[in-house]
Amino acid sequence: MDTDMKKLTILVTGGLGSIGHVLCKRLIKEGHSVVIVDDLSVGHKEFLEDMPRAKLYECSVSDYKSLKKAFKENNIDAVYHLAARHYIPYCETHPKETMETNVFGTLNIITLMKEHKVPRLIFASTSSVYEPRERPYKEDDKFGTVNIYGVSKLVCEHAIQNYGPHYDITYTIARFFNVYGTDDLVHHVIPELVQQAQNSDVIKVGNLHAKRDFIHVDDIVDAIVKCLENEKARNNIYNIGTGRAISIQDVVDAICKAAGKKFKIEVDEKRKRKVDPPVLLADNSKIIKDLDWHPDKGFSLEKIYAETKFWPVDPRS
Repeated sequence: MDTDMKKLTILVTGGLGSIGHVLCKRLIKEGHSVVIVDDLSVGHKEFLEDMPRAKLYECSVSDYKSLKKAFKENNIDAVYHLAARHYIPYCETHPKETMETNVFGTLNIITLMKEHKVPRLIFASTSSVYEPRERPYKEDDKFGTVNIYGVSKLVCEHAIQNYGPHYDITYTIARFFNVYGTDDLVHHVIPELVQQAQNSDVIKVGNLHAKRDFIHVDDIVDAIVKCLENEKARNNIYNIGTGRAISIQDVVDAICKAAGKKFKIEVDEKRKRKVDPPVLLADNSKIIKDLDWHPDKGFSLEKIYAETKFWPVDPRS
């Protein structure tokens, strides 16, 4: 496929989530028909107001019977599988639920794709599959996940790579780094710190020295749309990050600048994770070379600070 590809019917799991709703609006704008599967534990129906032609199936990907209905009632051409339990502290305390949603949900997706002859899958994976280290990660680097979320995604990657050829499914595995945007529905570090700054003169943090590759949701969506459009992405794996690591101290400084004031910064031991890689940084040269993708959004919290919406958040997020 190329950028002049035909108009498709695309199923998006987690289509009312932080990344999913941005992706769905983009696909609709480009003329595709969108079918959304979302259990609304994290996603919000309000996002449907901006995509009136989208069709919603309110169910979990781990619910095979309900998920099958979405496939049966629509002539699906491709699947973006974004739905997952992915807030790491919750995943760590709920490993069974994490594996059921992430692993068995993915197995349900690829099984139904085989049954209904859906040929194309874009799978949202994570930088958490890699063994912790301080230099940028390449796609063929050693695995060594330190949390159950990374374990679940690594199992999914192996399943997709093993079953894909037998199921006539061509796949792209997209390993997301730290995504941020104005509609973040999860307790990630940026919305958490922004919310503190908007409601207090004190900002409590865990590890100020941890460095992360923060990538804007619009850049993520640009990348995975290119993955669907470009033949080179078939049966391939890509890191999706900016290639630049920013410390939590840098994030706090950016929030102070966006707010136009200084805050008292307190290190809260309770906010520190038991295992927290010092650096998560993408080597994004492969996707740049293959798909001519470049992250356009430089890291800036000016707009994020002003426009972030604090939605009701389910603890499972």
